[in-house]
Amino acid sequence: MLLLTVLLAAASPSLAQGQVVRGRLVDADGERGIGGAMMTLLDRSGNEAEQILTRTGSGLFELSAPNPGEYRLRAERIGYESTFSDYFRVEVGDTVTVNLTARVEAVSLVGIEADVGRRCEVRPEEGMAVARVWNEARKALAAAAWTQERGMYQYEMLRIKRRLDRRGRRIEADRSTDRAYTDAPYVSRPVDSLVAGGFARITSSESVFWAPDAAVLLSDEFLDTHCLKVTEGGTDAPGMVGLAFEPVRERQLADIAGTMWLDPETARLRWLDFGYVQLNVPGSLLAASPGGRVEFEALPNGTWIVTSWSIRMFMPGEAIHPLTGRPAATLDGITVQSGDVLRVHDTEGVVHEGHTGGRIVGTVRDSLEVGLPGARVFLEGSGTEVLTDAQGRFELTHLRPGVYTVYYTHPYMEQLWYEPEASEVEVENPWVPAELEFSAPSMEKVLDDICNNRNRPRAPLVAVDKVAWRNGVLIGMVTDEEGQPAPQATIYLQAHAYEAGSVFFETFGMGGDKELENMRLRSNERTSDSGFYRACWVPVGIPLEVLVVEKDERIDRDALEEALSLADLFPDRVQVITIDLENPYHTLDLRVGQAITPR
Repeated sequence: MLLLTVLLAAASPSLAQGQVVRGRLVDADGERGIGGAMMTLLDRSGNEAEQILTRTGSGLFELSAPNPGEYRLRAERIGYESTFSDYFRVEVGDTVTVNLTARVEAVSLVGIEADVGRRCEVRPEEGMAVARVWNEARKALAAAAWTQERGMYQYEMLRIKRRLDRRGRRIEADRSTDRAYTDAPYVSRPVDSLVAGGFARITSSESVFWAPDAAVLLSDEFLDTHCLKVTEGGTDAPGMVGLAFEPVRERQLADIAGTMWLDPETARLRWLDFGYVQLNVPGSLLAASPGGRVEFEALPNGTWIVTSWSIRMFMPGEAIHPLTGRPAATLDGITVQSGDVLRVHDTEGVVHEGHTGGRIVGTVRDSLEVGLPGARVFLEGSGTEVLTDAQGRFELTHLRPGVYTVYYTHPYMEQLWYEPEASEVEVENPWVPAELEFSAPSMEKVLDDICNNRNRPRAPLVAVDKVAWRNGVLIGMVTDEEGQPAPQATIYLQAHAYEAGSVFFETFGMGGDKELENMRLRSNERTSDSGFYRACWVPVGIPLEVLVVEKDERIDRDALEEALSLADLFPDRVQVITIDLENPYHTLDLRVGQAITPR
């Protein structure tokens, strides 16, 4: 039953510039207000004059009529048949009140059969099944477009750029580009530009792809250049009803073809999958399956938002064709750019928390199988990383399906430049986390591993008054005078000792004329691009001279080679340390031109 009440109010100065239509949408009993329904003001020609969502809890609404004339209201709720009022007259400056009782007939898409043929409707109203599915998809798209146009929310977004291998399975890089507030999850290019110029622009220097938003999908320009048909969900959308679309035959520009997926029980639009077609590129690049995905969700107040989007693009390369010997385009990799809504804010606070997406959870344990706190767990390519909690647990979130290489480290490993073995794990279902466990090595194991490419000397060292062993590991960072890392600097190490062996006994045990005090054990290391150095198997328990020489510094190499003591040549720059026998791992930071106190 429709309850129509029209109250005509005298024109007042505040209403002189427009006409107001207000009212309330109620349930069948006429008591409970229905919020979140889309109210549309229609003129006699069926044109939409204005839209607004009814208020949550009360069902109240207020619309503006652009001109005097006859109008009626349409109330739409997803999953229910639409409700229409009778036509009513609005005069200049009028305030008209129209209360509607919503229809209770539920809409179900269960049982709609897919069209397996090639027939494709250019306009939704031309096919009964297509029109039924489109009408429910249209409601969600209209609410999403209305929400975005009015800038009702601030979106806290996580934008990520991922690089995949050629097969599109292994994630080679995963980098968060920003985590900031925005007025919309994403906004498409204007529909007239897309229709006229296509959904992709591919040149020899760049490739640009655009995704559709709700406004584009609703537009007459899009519906006039694309046809639709009902399809069934396969392995990627089991149990869903799809509304597939593709460009009409005469359209030859770069375009999109895809499917809007709806829940048949609730008639709610869940997501849109699309692929790029008619790109006019080599087939090797099309193996990347360029396309994208847009996910929708309704908020409790009836507004609709995009919660996630992604675009998948090919990365072209070039190789010599084995048969022709000429350069040919190859697929070098795949890039996926995406945006995930973390939180939605209005003037009163957070109104929506985004889903964490795919997850990898696990624990890092120490050599005693106890949870290791403060370990850094990260994905290959950087950008996504977390620290383990007090129990050694971690969780990596907002991951899309794929195979990830997961690394971990800890300060005691990082200061030794030690990289423990990574693990691969596949993220498949966003609702079921992938699990991973790491066992961190002991310090003894780390020390053995980091110098594994250099055999530990077994022969003892003979110093002036004792026998020593080369069991030490010395690490540190070298900085310049301004405190910046000094790459490619040389670290000279010297001890008054000699390695015991046949040469020693020939020289000293068989009447050689050299004195033991004049023997020196010397080595040198280079710093990395980050200014770090590592020296393996240095003497422990005896004094060790350490000198740093800058990359382009001019020194007397011959004098350095002949010097019995480095301190004699560089009295203010040599640090003398003795590495403890019980703790063979030692850190010494150095500064070009002087030594820094060891830690």
